[in-house]
Amino acid sequence: MMAKIDLKDKDVWEAEVNFYQNSTTETRLARAKDLGYSNVESYCNFMRLHGIHLTVPISRREKFNKPEVIREPCLVIFDTQVPFQDAEFINHLLDLAMDWGIKQGISGGDLLNMTSFSRFYEKPLDKVWEREREEAIKVLVALVDAIPDWLLVKGNHEDFLLKKLEEQIEHDDILSVIDKRTGLLKGFRATDYYYCEVKFGGSIWRISHPRNISVIHGRVPQRLCERFHCNVASGHGHLAGMTPDYSGKYYACDVGVTCDPLRLDYVSLRDSTRPTQCQGALILQLGDDGKCKPYHILPETADWTALKRLY
Repeated sequence: MMAKIDLKDKDVWEAEVNFYQNSTTETRLARAKDLGYSNVESYCNFMRLHGIHLTVPISRREKFNKPEVIREPCLVIFDTQVPFQDAEFINHLLDLAMDWGIKQGISGGDLLNMTSFSRFYEKPLDKVWEREREEAIKVLVALVDAIPDWLLVKGNHEDFLLKKLEEQIEHDDILSVIDKRTGLLKGFRATDYYYCEVKFGGSIWRISHPRNISVIHGRVPQRLCERFHCNVASGHGHLAGMTPDYSGKYYACDVGVTCDPLRLDYVSLRDSTRPTQCQGALILQLGDDGKCKPYHILPETADWTALKRLY
């Protein structure tokens, strides 16, 4: 028996086309039988004959194009690697940020060293999670006491734990592992992105914990400026320096670390031809002219008293 689809009825035909283009092998087979075709290929040939063919389905997988966006002045720190933090430097930064009215902080990755979950060989005493956790809580409580809101960008040290658990938990869950739901760390939120954006005062800054490193200060953020056409502040490479990118339109900042390199055994116990790790931080502040002003702060050159008078 010849199957018939009423081509003259526009609504019926549009419904048939919609079904066909969104059908599966099983549903097409069932439809062919309902219409009286001898096999599913005959049904498909009829549709092709009338200019209708199967289309590639839309991917249902997530697009990774929605990073966190900060829209206010902020303190940006990288590579604190608690419990190897430089307390003196960080406390100066917090005091300055409070004097400048900064209410938002960003950790650009590697806030915690996560030695207990490191894939590298470590000293046994450094791999005791409960001890590392207790030290971390003290630092995080002090951070949020000074600056009420913090965004935690993911870094490779956070990945030590996440990869160990085969990513069965997300970055934000690390806060629960640290805090054990006591509510001490309410001011923190974490993103699974390795970067975030800061947009205010007519500027866009990409705060990035990139995959790449270089032995040349500023090289990695310069290349990222070229790619993303915005200002870039990066960590991970443990170098420091701020310079215009090649176009002169954007600033590239190797921010530097807020850990104490002298407390890192892999840095201080063995010579290396890599550049010395450099400390630094970045404050993005709203100027009197309504524009975003970047302040790259290095502990060796920072006049803390004078800086406090700026705002």
